[in-house]
Amino acid sequence: MRKEYETILGAVTFLALLCAGYAYYALEAHVATTRALPVIVMGYVAVLVLVFKALGLSLTRAKRQELTRHVEAHAPALSRNLRLAVKKNDYNRVVADERQETVLEFLDSVDLSFDYRRIEPAVVDYVLAEVERVEGEAREGGFDANDYPSDPTEFEHWCAAQLRHFGWDADVTKRGYDQGIDIVARKGALVIGLQVKRYNSPVGNKAIQEAFTGKNYYGLAGAGVLATAGFTPSARRLAATTGVLLLSPHDLPNIDREFGVESFTEAWAM
Repeated sequence: MRKEYETILGAVTFLALLCAGYAYYALEAHVATTRALPVIVMGYVAVLVLVFKALGLSLTRAKRQELTRHVEAHAPALSRNLRLAVKKNDYNRVVADERQETVLEFLDSVDLSFDYRRIEPAVVDYVLAEVERVEGEAREGGFDANDYPSDPTEFEHWCAAQLRHFGWDADVTKRGYDQGIDIVARKGALVIGLQVKRYNSPVGNKAIQEAFTGKNYYGLAGAGVLATAGFTPSARRLAATTGVLLLSPHDLPNIDREFGVESFTEAWAM
């Protein structure tokens, strides 16, 4: 669709240049510069706006509102995946930036009422800006999903503290006796368990297996693995089979929704 943009822009620009050339040919230089050229430029911009709107090539207010709803509904996953899309080497230098591909995958996964490909550059920029806005609002509220400790033990306590901040009664289990669960959290009738991994590489099957075992051992309503560097494809497949949720620090504010608090509460209250 970028070719369509370029074709329209090229045609309108060519016409504007023809008009400018004729103005300098037919009028004195200072008259063409002070009077004709500003009119040509304003007409050039106006024609572009009208053509883009007529062809659906502009990001209208309605489209922005629709994108905002989807971004807010999937903010934790988007934030997590965008962070993982920027890959750095051991010296903290960015070696790959796949954020655009991540946004395109998100756009292909949600139900939009318009063809985003017709205005892809504008849509990608808007989604990235909206994610930054949502993260900024969370930071203003005292939560920064990227500001976690580097020490694994401190990370466990940080996660528990964030859960308490969002209304959970959360405790870190005693090391050596956790049975695969690092944090037990309660809200109402719902009791869940989390295994947390402060890793620099994707988490594999073992953590999923341990969380599943811990869930059964403690008799929990649900269990999840919260990791800072994502999960391997094999771990994702195992989690889908066992029902263990795969989480990141970005999920902490909305972990109620991830575990389905209302449905679990109703089931356990029966």
